[in-house]
Amino acid sequence: MKKLACITLDMEPDYGDPEKRIRLLENSEYLERYISIINKYNVKVTMFTVTNLFEVRSSDFSKLTTRTPLEYAVHSHTHDPHNACSLEEVQNSKQAYTKFTGKSPTGYRAPIGRINKDGLGHLLDHGFVYDASVYPSIRPGEFGYSNLHMPNIPFRVRRADGKSLIEFPFTTIEKIRIIFALSYAKLLGWFGYSMLLKLFGLPNQVLLLSHPHDFYFASIPSTTVKGLEKIALSRNSNKAFDYFEKMIRFLAEQGYEFVFVSEIYQQVEQMPLTEMAWENWK
Repeated sequence: MKKLACITLDMEPDYGDPEKRIRLLENSEYLERYISIINKYNVKVTMFTVTNLFEVRSSDFSKLTTRTPLEYAVHSHTHDPHNACSLEEVQNSKQAYTKFTGKSPTGYRAPIGRINKDGLGHLLDHGFVYDASVYPSIRPGEFGYSNLHMPNIPFRVRRADGKSLIEFPFTTIEKIRIIFALSYAKLLGWFGYSMLLKLFGLPNQVLLLSHPHDFYFASIPSTTVKGLEKIALSRNSNKAFDYFEKMIRFLAEQGYEFVFVSEIYQQVEQMPLTEMAWENWK
Protein backbone atom coordinates (compact mmCIF):
# COMPACT_ATOMS: atom_id res chain seq x y z
CA MET A 1 0.00 0.00 0.00
CA LYS A 2 1.28 3.46 -0.89
CA LYS A 3 2.71 5.42 2.04
CA LEU A 4 1.34 8.97 2.19
CA ALA A 5 2.16 11.75 4.65
CA CYS A 6 0.39 15.05 5.29
CA ILE A 7 2.08 17.88 7.18
CA THR A 8 -0.66 19.76 9.00
CA LEU A 9 -0.40 23.16 10.65
CA ASP A 10 -3.21 24.29 12.93
CA MET A 11 -3.19 28.01 12.25
CA GLU A 12 -4.45 29.70 15.41
CA PRO A 13 -3.33 32.43 17.83
CA ASP A 14 -0.36 31.48 19.98
CA TYR A 15 -1.58 29.34 22.87
CA GLY A 16 -1.73 31.19 26.17
CA ASP A 17 -0.82 34.55 24.64
CA PRO A 18 -3.02 37.39 25.98
CA GLU A 19 -2.25 39.39 22.83
CA LYS A 20 -3.44 36.58 20.52
CA ARG A 21 -0.46 37.06 18.24
CA ILE A 22 0.86 34.52 15.73
CA ARG A 23 4.62 34.93 15.89
CA LEU A 24 5.25 32.37 13.16
CA LEU A 25 3.75 34.89 10.74
CA GLU A 26 5.17 38.01 12.41
CA ASN A 27 8.75 36.99 13.12
CA SER A 28 10.75 36.80 9.89
CA GLU A 29 13.34 34.44 11.41
CA TYR A 30 10.65 31.94 12.41
CA LEU A 31 8.82 32.23 9.10
CA GLU A 32 11.91 31.87 6.92
CA ARG A 33 13.08 28.84 8.91
CA TYR A 34 9.69 27.20 8.52
CA ILE A 35 9.46 27.90 4.78
CA SER A 36 13.01 26.67 4.17
CA ILE A 37 12.25 23.29 5.80
CA ILE A 38 9.00 22.88 3.89
CA ASN A 39 10.61 23.65 0.54
CA LYS A 40 13.78 21.66 1.23
CA TYR A 41 11.78 18.42 1.41
CA ASN A 42 9.12 19.34 -1.17
CA VAL A 43 6.47 19.09 1.52
CA LYS A 44 2.84 20.05 1.08
CA VAL A 45 1.13 21.77 4.02
CA THR A 46 -2.55 21.51 4.88
CA MET A 47 -3.30 24.50 7.09
CA PHE A 48 -6.31 23.96 9.32
CA THR A 49 -7.20 27.60 9.82
CA VAL A 50 -9.33 29.35 12.42
CA THR A 51 -11.55 31.07 9.92
CA ASN A 52 -12.06 34.37 11.74
CA LEU A 53 -8.37 34.92 10.92
CA PHE A 54 -9.08 35.10 7.20
CA GLU A 55 -10.20 38.70 7.51
CA VAL A 56 -7.34 39.96 9.71
CA ARG A 57 -4.55 37.76 8.31
CA SER A 58 -5.52 37.59 4.64
CA SER A 59 -2.32 39.29 3.48
CA ASP A 60 -0.10 36.98 5.55
CA PHE A 61 -1.91 33.89 4.29
CA SER A 62 -1.82 34.99 0.67
CA LYS A 63 1.94 35.59 0.86
CA LEU A 64 2.45 32.19 2.45
CA THR A 65 0.63 30.42 -0.37
CA THR A 66 2.99 31.99 -2.91
CA ARG A 67 6.04 30.61 -1.11
CA THR A 68 4.98 27.12 -0.04
CA PRO A 69 2.66 24.41 -1.38
CA LEU A 70 -0.31 25.06 0.89
CA GLU A 71 -4.02 24.29 1.05
CA TYR A 72 -6.62 25.52 3.53
CA ALA A 73 -9.00 23.53 5.69
CA VAL A 74 -11.24 24.61 8.57
CA HIS A 75 -10.17 24.71 12.23
CA SER A 76 -13.47 26.14 13.55
CA HIS A 77 -14.36 29.82 13.37
CA THR A 78 -13.29 31.09 16.80
CA HIS A 79 -11.21 28.25 18.31
CA ASP A 80 -13.37 28.05 21.42
CA PRO A 81 -12.83 24.58 22.96
CA HIS A 82 -16.13 24.92 24.81
CA ASN A 83 -17.91 25.49 21.50
CA ALA A 84 -15.75 23.50 19.11
CA CYS A 85 -18.24 22.07 16.63
CA SER A 86 -21.58 23.73 17.28
CA LEU A 87 -23.96 24.52 14.45
CA GLU A 88 -23.00 28.19 14.69
CA GLU A 89 -19.26 27.41 14.51
CA VAL A 90 -19.69 25.14 11.50
CA GLN A 91 -21.93 27.60 9.66
CA ASN A 92 -19.72 30.62 10.38
CA SER A 93 -16.53 28.78 9.46
CA LYS A 94 -18.00 27.59 6.18
CA GLN A 95 -19.17 31.10 5.33
CA ALA A 96 -15.79 32.69 6.14
CA TYR A 97 -13.86 30.00 4.28
CA THR A 98 -16.04 30.34 1.19
CA LYS A 99 -15.76 34.12 1.24
CA PHE A 100 -11.95 33.97 1.41
CA THR A 101 -11.24 31.09 -0.98
CA GLY A 102 -14.22 31.26 -3.33
CA LYS A 103 -15.09 27.61 -2.77
CA SER A 104 -16.74 25.46 -0.13
CA PRO A 105 -14.58 23.76 2.51
CA THR A 106 -14.15 20.01 2.49
CA GLY A 107 -12.26 19.35 5.72
CA TYR A 108 -12.70 20.26 9.39
CA ARG A 109 -10.61 19.94 12.54
CA ALA A 110 -12.18 20.82 15.86
CA PRO A 111 -10.15 22.72 18.48
CA ILE A 112 -8.25 20.30 20.75
CA GLY A 113 -9.97 17.47 18.92
CA ARG A 114 -13.28 18.17 20.62
CA ILE A 115 -15.55 16.65 18.00
CA ASN A 116 -18.77 14.94 19.04
CA LYS A 117 -21.76 13.25 17.47
CA ASP A 118 -23.71 16.48 17.00
CA GLY A 119 -20.68 18.18 15.49
CA LEU A 120 -20.18 15.38 12.99
CA GLY A 121 -23.85 15.70 12.11
CA HIS A 122 -23.38 19.41 11.40
CA LEU A 123 -20.42 18.61 9.15
CA LEU A 124 -22.46 16.05 7.24
CA ASP A 125 -25.29 18.54 6.83
CA HIS A 126 -22.94 21.23 5.50
CA GLY A 127 -21.12 19.20 2.88
CA PHE A 128 -17.83 18.42 4.60
CA VAL A 129 -16.29 15.22 3.26
CA TYR A 130 -13.70 14.65 5.97
CA ASP A 131 -12.96 15.45 9.59
CA ALA A 132 -9.53 15.28 11.26
CA SER A 133 -10.32 15.73 14.94
CA VAL A 134 -10.10 12.40 16.77
CA TYR A 135 -7.14 11.69 19.05
CA PRO A 136 -7.01 7.86 19.25
CA SER A 137 -5.11 8.09 22.52
CA ILE A 138 -5.48 9.17 26.16
CA ARG A 139 -4.93 12.58 27.70
CA PRO A 140 -5.94 13.77 31.19
CA GLY A 141 -7.16 17.24 32.09
CA GLU A 142 -10.09 19.56 31.41
CA PHE A 143 -9.99 18.92 27.68
CA GLY A 144 -8.75 15.37 27.96
CA TYR A 145 -9.96 12.32 26.07
CA SER A 146 -9.91 8.53 26.20
CA ASN A 147 -10.17 7.20 22.66
CA LEU A 148 -8.21 3.96 22.59
CA HIS A 149 -11.30 2.34 21.05
CA MET A 150 -10.85 4.52 17.95
CA PRO A 151 -8.83 3.36 14.91
CA ASN A 152 -5.38 4.78 14.21
CA ILE A 153 -6.11 4.89 10.47
CA PRO A 154 -8.80 6.61 8.37
CA PHE A 155 -12.33 5.28 8.79
CA ARG A 156 -15.77 6.20 7.51
CA VAL A 157 -18.60 7.62 9.60
CA ARG A 158 -21.95 6.89 7.96
CA ARG A 159 -25.39 8.17 8.94
CA ALA A 160 -28.61 6.25 8.39
CA ASP A 161 -29.66 8.71 5.67
CA GLY A 162 -26.65 7.59 3.60
CA LYS A 163 -24.48 10.66 4.15
CA SER A 164 -20.93 9.91 5.24
CA LEU A 165 -17.52 11.44 5.78
CA ILE A 166 -14.04 10.08 6.36
CA GLU A 167 -12.42 10.59 9.74
CA PHE A 168 -8.66 11.10 9.66
CA PRO A 169 -7.59 10.52 13.26
CA PHE A 170 -4.47 12.18 14.57
CA THR A 171 -1.72 9.73 13.72
CA THR A 172 -0.16 7.85 16.61
CA ILE A 173 2.91 5.66 16.83
CA GLU A 174 1.75 2.08 16.30
CA LYS A 175 0.83 0.01 19.39
CA ILE A 176 1.78 2.63 21.99
CA ARG A 177 -0.60 5.35 20.72
CA ILE A 178 1.72 8.33 21.26
CA ILE A 179 0.65 11.18 18.99
CA PHE A 180 2.83 11.92 15.95
CA ALA A 181 3.14 15.60 16.73
CA LEU A 182 5.89 18.16 17.15
CA SER A 183 4.72 18.85 20.71
CA TYR A 184 5.21 15.20 21.70
CA ALA A 185 8.64 15.03 20.05
CA LYS A 186 9.65 18.08 22.09
CA LEU A 187 8.22 16.64 25.29
CA LEU A 188 10.01 13.29 25.01
CA GLY A 189 13.17 14.58 23.35
CA TRP A 190 14.33 13.43 19.94
CA PHE A 191 16.45 10.53 21.15
CA GLY A 192 13.57 8.84 22.96
CA TYR A 193 10.91 9.82 20.43
CA SER A 194 12.93 8.65 17.43
CA MET A 195 13.63 5.33 19.14
CA LEU A 196 9.88 4.79 19.52
CA LEU A 197 9.32 5.69 15.87
CA LYS A 198 11.95 3.21 14.73
CA LEU A 199 10.77 0.47 17.10
CA PHE A 200 7.01 0.67 16.49
CA GLY A 201 6.62 2.62 13.25
CA LEU A 202 3.70 4.55 11.80
CA PRO A 203 0.67 3.55 9.69
CA ASN A 204 0.71 3.97 5.91
CA GLN A 205 -1.37 7.17 6.05
CA VAL A 206 0.18 9.78 8.32
CA LEU A 207 -0.85 13.26 9.47
CA LEU A 208 1.89 15.15 11.32
CA LEU A 209 0.44 17.67 13.78
CA SER A 210 1.97 21.08 14.49
CA HIS A 211 0.92 24.53 15.72
CA PRO A 212 2.67 27.88 15.37
CA HIS A 213 3.39 28.04 19.12
CA ASP A 214 5.10 24.63 19.03
CA PHE A 215 8.08 26.30 17.38
CA TYR A 216 8.74 28.96 20.05
CA PHE A 217 6.44 28.49 23.05
CA ALA A 218 9.15 29.25 25.63
CA SER A 219 9.68 32.66 24.01
CA ILE A 220 6.08 33.83 24.44
CA PRO A 221 6.09 36.49 27.19
CA SER A 222 3.38 36.78 29.84
CA THR A 223 1.77 33.48 28.89
CA THR A 224 -1.34 32.50 30.79
CA VAL A 225 -0.20 28.86 30.79
CA LYS A 226 1.13 27.80 34.18
CA GLY A 227 2.49 24.84 36.10
CA LEU A 228 3.24 21.47 34.56
CA GLU A 229 1.57 22.39 31.27
CA LYS A 230 3.93 25.33 30.83
CA ILE A 231 6.93 23.16 31.62
CA ALA A 232 5.78 20.51 29.14
CA LEU A 233 5.13 22.96 26.31
CA SER A 234 8.41 24.80 26.91
CA ARG A 235 10.54 21.67 26.84
CA ASN A 236 13.05 21.62 23.97
CA SER A 237 11.46 24.76 22.55
CA ASN A 238 14.84 25.96 21.27
CA LYS A 239 15.15 22.73 19.25
CA ALA A 240 11.65 22.79 17.76
CA PHE A 241 12.63 23.61 14.18
CA ASP A 242 15.36 20.96 14.27
CA TYR A 243 12.88 18.37 15.56
CA PHE A 244 10.34 19.37 12.91
CA GLU A 245 12.93 18.80 10.19
CA LYS A 246 13.94 15.47 11.74
CA MET A 247 10.31 14.31 11.70
CA ILE A 248 9.94 15.23 8.04
CA ARG A 249 13.27 13.61 7.19
CA PHE A 250 12.17 10.43 8.98
CA LEU A 251 9.06 10.28 6.81
CA ALA A 252 11.08 10.84 3.65
CA GLU A 253 13.56 8.12 4.60
CA GLN A 254 10.69 5.72 5.27
CA GLY A 255 9.42 6.22 1.74
CA TYR A 256 6.37 8.41 2.40
CA GLU A 257 5.10 10.66 -0.37
CA PHE A 258 4.09 14.13 0.84
CA VAL A 259 0.56 15.11 -0.14
CA PHE A 260 -2.25 17.43 0.93
CA VAL A 261 -4.99 16.00 3.12
CA SER A 262 -7.37 16.59 0.20
CA GLU A 263 -5.16 14.31 -1.90
CA ILE A 264 -4.98 11.57 0.69
CA TYR A 265 -8.76 11.83 0.92
CA GLN A 266 -9.02 11.11 -2.81
CA GLN A 267 -6.88 8.03 -2.30
CA VAL A 268 -8.61 6.52 0.73
CA GLU A 269 -12.12 7.46 -0.43
CA GLN A 270 -11.81 4.66 -2.98
CA MET A 271 -10.62 2.11 -0.41
CA PRO A 272 -12.73 -0.29 1.67
CA LEU A 273 -12.62 1.37 5.08
CA THR A 274 -13.80 0.42 8.52
CA GLU A 275 -17.23 1.99 9.01
CA MET A 276 -18.75 3.46 12.14
CA ALA A 277 -22.42 4.33 12.37
CA TRP A 278 -22.93 8.00 13.23
CA GLU A 279 -25.82 6.95 15.45
CA ASN A 280 -23.40 4.91 17.60
CA TRP A 281 -20.73 7.58 17.93
CA LYS A 282 -19.32 7.97 21.43
